[in-house]
Amino acid sequence: MKRNLLSGILILTGAIANAQNCSDIFISEYVEGSNNNKAIELYNPTANPIVLDGHYSMGRDRDGAGVPMLIAITGTIAPYDVRVFALDKRDPNGTGQEVPLFDELEAAADTFLNPVYVQTDSPMYFNGDDAFVLVKDGINILDIVGRIGEDPGNGWWAIGDPFTAWWTVDNTMIRKQGIQQGVTSNPDVFDPAQQWDSLPNNTFSQLGTHLCSCSPINVTEIQQHEFSMFPNPIADGQFAIKASHEMSAYSIYTADGRLIEQKKLMSGRFASITLPQSEAGIYYIEIEYVDGSRKSEKLISR
Repeated sequence: MKRNLLSGILILTGAIANAQNCSDIFISEYVEGSNNNKAIELYNPTANPIVLDGHYSMGRDRDGAGVPMLIAITGTIAPYDVRVFALDKRDPNGTGQEVPLFDELEAAADTFLNPVYVQTDSPMYFNGDDAFVLVKDGINILDIVGRIGEDPGNGWWAIGDPFTAWWTVDNTMIRKQGIQQGVTSNPDVFDPAQQWDSLPNNTFSQLGTHLCSCSPINVTEIQQHEFSMFPNPIADGQFAIKASHEMSAYSIYTADGRLIEQKKLMSGRFASITLPQSEAGIYYIEIEYVDGSRKSEKLISR
């Protein structure tokens, strides 16, 4: 019964893509970290609390099988708030496949799911090459990360990325603030850069909150917390940052999440920076603003 029902999901995907902006929950953060550090954050973009019990489920399409494995989820998400679901690996003595979650991720999680791995039923054991699907009432797709029925090899990456860096493997992805609903039909091509920002491996600091233009917070206030870099990609290790809000500090990370520089800034909206190492590759820069908010972007060095 379960398999037949899920097959029906794929058949109906194109016909039920009728969700309205800010009308139902969607995936706001995707964590595929090292070992068992896996989590999904769901965001409620509405003015009313949403009760998950009996209506919502989610899970992975293992290796492009075309039939997602789903697990029922419970709890209530308050208006303009989130709920964090993590893989249930909390035994501090776990080894091998049972390595526990990092403490920071465990502390950020509201619900733990799917503690036992079974090859035919392991919805939360996504590893970058599995599309992840959020479903309502068994047939209505509310969101998809990736492409159902596709095995992309190691994972999906941003189209045109010269370094073919996997976005869905060993990364955290956060939904862009302007996205107001999930992907309700299976995409022809999944390009994560269209709707997601990518952060380094094992980044959990953004879990628990989500900025979205559905919120009654003034949209122009959200947009002030942005910055641009030029040039990007960089060739000689030097680049500049221009922000529309006063900055207080910056941090630079390697693609695997290693901090290589962290500096305070004199309060201002412009900074000239030299990359502290010359190796070509992908880096991430996180800007901290004077009001305590943060924003990260990818930096490419040739």
